[in-house]
Amino acid sequence: MDAYDRAECLPGTRTEIIESVLAWALDPIGAQNVLWLHGVAGAGKSTLCTTIVNCLRDRHRLGAFVFFDRSDTERSNPKTVIRTLAFQLGVFNQAIGASIAAAIDAFPSIYQSPLTVQFQKLLLQPLLLNQNNTAPIILVIDSLDECSTPNKRETLLEILAEKSSQLPPSLRIAVFSRSEHDIRCAFEERDHVTERRLDISTTANALDISSYLGYRMKRLRSKTRGLKVPQNWPTEEDITGLTERASGLFVWAATAWKFIDGYDPLKRMDIILRGHSGSDAEGALDALYRTALESAGSWDDHDFTTDFTAIIGVVLVARRPLSCQTIDRLLSLPEERSCTYAISHLGCVLQQDPTVRLLHPSFGDFLSSRARCSRDVWHFDTSKHNHGLALHCMQLLDGTLCRNMCNLSLSTDPWTATLSDDVVYASMYWIDHICAVEQDTPPIVAAMDSFLQQHLMHWLEAMSVMRRFRETIAQLDTLSLWLTNTDEAPPHLLELLLEAHRFAQTFAATISDHPLLIYASALPFTPTNSVLYKRYQDHAMPRVAGGFQETWSPLLSALSDHLGSVNAAYFSPDDSQIVSCSTDSTVRIWDAKSGAQNVLPLRGHNNWVWTTAWSPSGEYIVSGSTDMTIRLWNAKTGAEALPPLRGHEGWIWKTVFSPDGTRIISCSTDETVRVWDAKTGVEVLPALRGHEGQIYSVAISPDGTRIASGSTDETIRLWNAHTGDAILPAIHGHEHWVQAVAFSGDGRRLVSGSDDCTVRVWDVETTAEALPPLRGHTDGVKSAAFSPDGKHIVSGSKDRTIKIWCAETGAEIQQFPALASWVMSVAYSSDSTRIISACKDGTVRVWDASFAPDRRAKSGHADAVRTVAWSPDGKRVVSGSYDQTVRVWDAETGEQSLPAMTGHEGSVWDISFTSDGHKIVSGAQGEVMLLWDAQSGDVLLGHRFRSDSESLSGPIVLNEARWIVDRRTDRLISKLPSAIDVLSSASTGRSLAIGTQCGLVVIVHFPPI
Repeated sequence: MDAYDRAECLPGTRTEIIESVLAWALDPIGAQNVLWLHGVAGAGKSTLCTTIVNCLRDRHRLGAFVFFDRSDTERSNPKTVIRTLAFQLGVFNQAIGASIAAAIDAFPSIYQSPLTVQFQKLLLQPLLLNQNNTAPIILVIDSLDECSTPNKRETLLEILAEKSSQLPPSLRIAVFSRSEHDIRCAFEERDHVTERRLDISTTANALDISSYLGYRMKRLRSKTRGLKVPQNWPTEEDITGLTERASGLFVWAATAWKFIDGYDPLKRMDIILRGHSGSDAEGALDALYRTALESAGSWDDHDFTTDFTAIIGVVLVARRPLSCQTIDRLLSLPEERSCTYAISHLGCVLQQDPTVRLLHPSFGDFLSSRARCSRDVWHFDTSKHNHGLALHCMQLLDGTLCRNMCNLSLSTDPWTATLSDDVVYASMYWIDHICAVEQDTPPIVAAMDSFLQQHLMHWLEAMSVMRRFRETIAQLDTLSLWLTNTDEAPPHLLELLLEAHRFAQTFAATISDHPLLIYASALPFTPTNSVLYKRYQDHAMPRVAGGFQETWSPLLSALSDHLGSVNAAYFSPDDSQIVSCSTDSTVRIWDAKSGAQNVLPLRGHNNWVWTTAWSPSGEYIVSGSTDMTIRLWNAKTGAEALPPLRGHEGWIWKTVFSPDGTRIISCSTDETVRVWDAKTGVEVLPALRGHEGQIYSVAISPDGTRIASGSTDETIRLWNAHTGDAILPAIHGHEHWVQAVAFSGDGRRLVSGSDDCTVRVWDVETTAEALPPLRGHTDGVKSAAFSPDGKHIVSGSKDRTIKIWCAETGAEIQQFPALASWVMSVAYSSDSTRIISACKDGTVRVWDASFAPDRRAKSGHADAVRTVAWSPDGKRVVSGSYDQTVRVWDAETGEQSLPAMTGHEGSVWDISFTSDGHKIVSGAQGEVMLLWDAQSGDVLLGHRFRSDSESLSGPIVLNEARWIVDRRTDRLISKLPSAIDVLSSASTGRSLAIGTQCGLVVIVHFPPI
């Protein structure tokens, strides 16, 4: 946001408004600490702003200066404003800078926080700590109207117009902008805001424009000494004529001067003075723009017209300003027709510094209106030019992208690689341009089809090189939606996009680690029946014996940033975000699509956080901890909304909001349920007592009238939510601690989960069991919930499984693959299409709730695979499991080559082939070792003895970070995706066998070096 090359007002002009602003800025006792100066487009606001900024800098009162530019995605981003202001302010004042530095030290990732948090930590608090400095400090913000869109700048406007009143009086903020509706509504009628309007109709303004034109024409005349120019040129009448035609707009005067300062200035002056002047400011500007375009070149010349249309089209619709070189490459312009030539003919409306941009946004407005520009050749339809630029982007990428385009290796740092600006732009924005196309879609769809068939993986690689891979998840989702809404969406292309979205979502964490893991890890573990695997997998990539799986698993994504057990995780009410809590004492908020963390971890609890929940509006998050406090957080900013709620005398196991969001209900090891006012944090009822043990779970009915609680006393109780009275006697039925309770969507039924390994469904009115106990889990049930549509029940257990049951019959419908450790919580999305789980292994997982189990899925052990080993000839793999069996696998096909070998009475911990490969030795903890015939699977001997074989670990090892390493060269050759929960591994030659927590044995063959 530098401003070294911005123009200033001509000395002696705009004096009245400059003096007025400086008087406000430097007043030591000013009552209004925000100034909003506004005016129409072209009134000279930015030039005036720059002049005032330099005056303040000369007086050592300028704390910071930023400006927006709508043609530049980065410079129109509201997210960068606060930290930019803070940085400049810290440089300006050492004491304030020290306070800002301390805030950054305390919150190292503050730049990722919402703007309101940045404002509090980086501006408000440091300034309040140093408010004894009585001399005014001014922050200046120019072109606020060019800051993104009204929706996206809403928070920034709230800070500038409302929260700015909290700043010390010596800190002033000056804002310059057009009078857009949202900006006007934000600043008007606020006591701490003073307003200035640039009136372009005043005599003083006309005199200033006349002075400016006179100055520019005098300098222009000095450049024309080699031409025969009349001595009195330009005359006073000429200057007066130009001034009248400007209609009060400085941008008109600046554009006219640049136009005249071309070939044959006298002729160009005459063209302007003879032209139509326009009846108002906009009309005057339009007339000047038409004059400039008419003189730019020969509009009958096909090449000129074509190049002009293409170049200006790029400038208008590009998502950020581009250099001439980048534009040339995007448009494939030959050197003799470089855009530099076309731009040189339009110097009065375009600038190059070094990127090409409009001299003033009003020129873009002019070109976008057929009524204003009056000629078809000048009218720019944004949909049409987005169509063209999208095609150019894909054509450029088609000639550039390839596998390993940066010549990387897995063992080298990928983040030193760079791509040229044209490739960066095309990679980042080709989808944006396609999705802006509103008509004539078949050609762009055909081009996209061809491009993706050839380069989908290469594009994903490029995005990973740029460290922007997670952005592809939302981009592919947006592109799929756009394609669905077109008239003729090819089914095969839509299928490809949907699979690409699933691929990006599933392997985001892996591919973000290194671009080449697309080929070395992600594609080999892609389902063999998928379009992606069939189209893009090749012999140069690792191969999973028999294929890792035939169809996509129900696991959509896994989020693993917590540093301890994840105890609870839930979707936000609109399903766009996820909240989770952990024994690492944090609460985290995630983007549900990309898996990126939206704000910094919420820190405040000083011990394990066991529970969290969203308010019905999604505005707040509540959490409860073993530190015996409940905390309420602003979900948008991450700031605490109330002081900690204290009252419980034990660990807090569960917190929920009432359906109307006005109350918080909690339960604790202190054997009480408590109800709190969500606005004040005050208890609104006496503690609900009746249980004779710790209360693990609490829920409130959809109508807000009943509270249910489950306890270690093996009972469930129902309470009147308004009075706290027990409604019915305690509900008995479970034979162990009740870990979970939840109401159905209609409030008529209650589901519970218990350490007795059952899920039970109860009629709320009668407290009778509505279904027989749901049996299937082999360990305690930690969580259970109804789907919002009422059709299903989901449960999560200490047995490491998630099960889905029919809510009407109680029948088990499906079970998701076993996980590495306890499932701590499960919940549905609001549309019942996804399930979220929290796991003791520190991972939040999102599942496809509509997943149909693959009956052809690979067979495996019934429990985790503790040990694996290779045969000496490398053709077979043997595995031992916690399910007490030994199994032998064909290393080429991945299929079992013998029936399961049973005989152990405990978990199989050690296994190996004998050196001749004819026998297998296995051992279980605390038992004799068994000797098996490797051909038949029969037990030959049971005895305590030593095997004559050595471990055949081979040259390939799997390290703790899941990287697969060639020990001979110490080179990385792949990395296991996060979905594979490794427990054991062994290798031989260029092959690796992996035993997983879910009972599968995965065999991977790597290509020769």
